[in-house]
Amino acid sequence: MGIFMKRKLKRMIGYLFLMIGLLIVGTYFLKAYLPNFKQISIYEIIPGLEENEVGFVLQDKPLSLEHSPIVEEEVLLPFSLVKEYIDPYIFWDPGVGKITITTENKVIQMATEDLTYYINYEPLTLELPLKLIGEVPYIPVSFLKQFFPIEVAYHEATQIVTLDHTTQARQKGKIIKENIKLRKEGTIKSPIITTLKQGTEVIIYEKADEWYRIRTQDGVVGYISNKAIGEIIEVLPDPIEEVEKEPIQLREGKINLVWHQLFAKSDLKSARESITGIDGLDVISPTWFSLANEEGDLDNIADLAYVKWAKSQGYQVWALVDNKFDSKLTHAVLSNTDKREKVIKQLLAFISLYELDGINIDFESVAQEDGIYFLQFMRELAPFMKEQGAILSVDFYVPAPWTAHYYRKEVSEVVDYAMVMTYDEHWSTSPKSGSVASLGFVEKGIVDTLKEIPKEKVLMGLPYYTRIWEEQEVEGVLTVKSKAYSMQRAYDIFVENGAEIKWDSETGQYYGEYEKDGIKYRCWFEEEESIEQKVQFVHKYDLAGVAGWKKGLEKPEIWQLLQQKLK
Repeated sequence: MGIFMKRKLKRMIGYLFLMIGLLIVGTYFLKAYLPNFKQISIYEIIPGLEENEVGFVLQDKPLSLEHSPIVEEEVLLPFSLVKEYIDPYIFWDPGVGKITITTENKVIQMATEDLTYYINYEPLTLELPLKLIGEVPYIPVSFLKQFFPIEVAYHEATQIVTLDHTTQARQKGKIIKENIKLRKEGTIKSPIITTLKQGTEVIIYEKADEWYRIRTQDGVVGYISNKAIGEIIEVLPDPIEEVEKEPIQLREGKINLVWHQLFAKSDLKSARESITGIDGLDVISPTWFSLANEEGDLDNIADLAYVKWAKSQGYQVWALVDNKFDSKLTHAVLSNTDKREKVIKQLLAFISLYELDGINIDFESVAQEDGIYFLQFMRELAPFMKEQGAILSVDFYVPAPWTAHYYRKEVSEVVDYAMVMTYDEHWSTSPKSGSVASLGFVEKGIVDTLKEIPKEKVLMGLPYYTRIWEEQEVEGVLTVKSKAYSMQRAYDIFVENGAEIKWDSETGQYYGEYEKDGIKYRCWFEEEESIEQKVQFVHKYDLAGVAGWKKGLEKPEIWQLLQQKLK
């Protein structure tokens, strides 16, 4: 081969490599701008469909569920789905096979396989019953739609159930071009789920650059180019139904409530005399009702004559209901739907029979695992109290890790008032002597409470008692015990024994001590000045008022003080 031919061949090979290089580079750059034509099945984006289950889409979110909806005569939603995405307070009691729904003014109950359901204990008829499949309760959508602002649809072509909350605004639009590709993500490189025809209506959820995230009429969620949508229409949310609340009629100023501990009806004549003519007192709360047994019966020592007498003095009567500090008894009653109902019906009867203005729930020593039942009880009781125009109040410990299970925030949403027991800082069996309610303890209790409960519902607890502490060292071990006394009696004991009593600015109380027969006696006194110091927090934090424990232990001067400072 001649030199000329060799040069020509080299040039041709060079051109060939150049062409191949240009082709590779061109293909690379062209590929970056070419759309993805791969088609994927909706099985890949809707969990459960491939396992022959019904898929579920909440608004624009396909969700994987432990229990899928089922479709019979209509759509049935599993309890777990309803609780997580519709009503966090719906309650299922497997022991009696009942579901309970509570709204601001209604208690709705339905039992499995029963076409009768109840609203505030009035019977109504269902189109389809609550069903129990295995151990899972399923609720018909036609029932749920009566009480919740939701739209639920089953799309047979795709086997998808969609759920929308109608209180949320939405946007709708129509496809204005033919054969629009619905993609899994907002990019042309994302695979295609389906092709949409011109005129198809879609729901628009969000705009991301040049893409809309939409849901089709068949419940499929994906992305389309924003150029494919014409006019966008705003779908206004349904108005949220608000229950009108009658104002609570009390005297002007902050509320002044006192608990009146009573033990039997034989006490009531002298009890009536003891509450006569107390200036500035708004509410008396007699301790009249208690859980009697595990069947939900209530002990009752109420007296209509006492109520009429109290009202003649200008007081309202909010009768106290307690659980006898019995955690086992409390669990047996509150964990059972039928027993909670029994307690509520008795209370409603007592309100009517004794002409009560309200009820004060004082359930203490509730076990941690029973906090959810306590919340459910309060939610079930509240609508009936509103229906009767009666005030519902509840007593809480000061916030602490060991009282978190009382669901203070959630309970406060359904009650009118919450009394915070800002006392027993050092309780009766405390291993260490100390104040019943020092200023720091009281203020911290209020500040922590206001993180969960609105100030206009909070009544600060006032102790009308104090404790005398006895300290004795036996064989090198210090033993401590205490006994509660009235304000005046505690002071008299220390004066009689020559104790030096001095003001302690740190606790906001007078403090005294003395020794007798090898025992040291100590006391942080409650009296006018200590109570006045505490009442300042009512104004500092703009609370609803005070609640004092208990009538008969206070000094008479306390009432004049409260009249001046609260009214």
